[in-house]
Amino acid sequence: WHGNIRVQYDSYEASSLASGSDISVARLPKGAKVYDIIVHFDALGGSSTISVGDADSAARYIAATSTASAGQMSMSQEGAIDGVGYEQTAETDIILTTGGASISGTIKCVVMYSVE
Repeated sequence: WHGNIRVQYDSYEASSLASGSDISVARLPKGAKVYDIIVHFDALGGSSTISVGDADSAARYIAATSTASAGQMSMSQEGAIDGVGYEQTAETDIILTTGGASISGTIKCVVMYSVE
């Protein structure tokens, strides 16, 4: 009731970024609750994946998803149920973690959250 959704946006240009790399896309304050994360991406490379999480869980919000073809993924569609409304106990970075292969291309990310 009467809450305010806040949005953080980031864009990242990957160039032969190694598999297993982390990309910080947002910094949330203590007490923030995440309600959706949307990631748009170019075709980043064959066998490549991205998961969305934080320092404690690489897939807290979205499990590893193929980025071999251009597209998008969102917490509201592919997301992990435990990530919905998850409350940050400290200031926390939202992190994209690459997997499967090195990636090259553009990634754009929107994080929607609230703070009471």
